[in-house]
Amino acid sequence: MTDTQAGRRVGEVTVSHTERVEAQCYRLHSAPPLGSLLRIGSPPVYAVVREIRNEPLDPSRPLAPRGAGLESEDEIYAANPQLSAMLTTRFTATIVGHRAGPVIRQGLPAQPPNLHAFVFVCDPSETAQFAGQLGCLRLLLADRSPGADSALAGFLRLAAGAASDAREFLLRVGRTLAAELSSEPQRLQALLREMAI
Repeated sequence: MTDTQAGRRVGEVTVSHTERVEAQCYRLHSAPPLGSLLRIGSPPVYAVVREIRNEPLDPSRPLAPRGAGLESEDEIYAANPQLSAMLTTRFTATIVGHRAGPVIRQGLPAQPPNLHAFVFVCDPSETAQFAGQLGCLRLLLADRSPGADSALAGFLRLAAGAASDAREFLLRVGRTLAAELSSEPQRLQALLREMAI
């Protein structure tokens, strides 16, 4: 995640479910990284980015190659300025918590975020505060979609980087994952390898 993204608004909710949200970025190719913690709407709902897509705004108009004879992707956009208006970046995030008054609760909220709710990337201090509890791991582990474990590992790496004591945080995470995945040792090993800092 770039420093300019942390704490900044990156898009709006376009599809809202109890367990996940889909959002569209304001700018093409500007999604938060896989595993980023997001704060959505008011009262805030928290979610972890699990999938990112760059695609045409209109799915009935598939893309055709435009770079023959050009040297870079930037040249494609310079030669075809209309592309920026025809393409978009969207992402999906798993809901992992919400704020109830002054308390942050890890778990699903009573209602999903509103459509067009603003989406912010959490800054490191907000990520550290949220990740200090590990209750959201169960929700993230329940997601069996392709790439979900990579998103979880990304979230844990970002959270460890934001923690005041990264080593202690990773030890607590390792113990929690070992308990949750006691019947899935291969998945546990793959997650531990992927989240290694």
